[in-house]
Amino acid sequence: MTTPKPRKTNWPDRFKELLDFSGVSDSDLTLIKSTGPVIVKYAVPLTNEIYDRIFEFPAAKTFFVDANGHPDPKRIQDNKDTMIQWLYYLAQAPTTDGFTRYLAAISSMHHTVPSHRPGLPVVPPRFVIGTISYYQTRLSEILLDELDDPDEAAKASAAWNKFLMVSLDLLLVAYFAD
Repeated sequence: MTTPKPRKTNWPDRFKELLDFSGVSDSDLTLIKSTGPVIVKYAVPLTNEIYDRIFEFPAAKTFFVDANGHPDPKRIQDNKDTMIQWLYYLAQAPTTDGFTRYLAAISSMHHTVPSHRPGLPVVPPRFVIGTISYYQTRLSEILLDELDDPDEAAKASAAWNKFLMVSLDLLLVAYFAD
């Protein structure tokens, strides 16, 4: 019996298909880009909020403590820097092949045990999903607070939500097979 060849997924095509399926329009991408500076202004505090939240849950914080259970400042800061960079990328509303591969690589990093966290298990997908949910809620609140027009804030929030959900698909690809 021969082993079937693994199916190769074209991540950029998959991303573009999901953008289309989810109704992410050019005007949505324009709204994300135009409100990106507002969101980027909050990148550091938002990321700090996420990590405060992570440390409220023992199963989540295990990825960020040392062998004695104490917070590992370097690992925490390295991961915060990565999340801040991710938010900066999102604020540009990229739809390029490179961005698509970047998201798939993040998924792989969460799903495998890279050298920077030997001995730790796979990051449970529920924490990836929970993080995106947290960002959706907070970005909506920030846009409502920062934009003068509540209707524009609602449209921008919807655009960000759609883009975050499409991105979530690729952030989870290493966990789930089609």
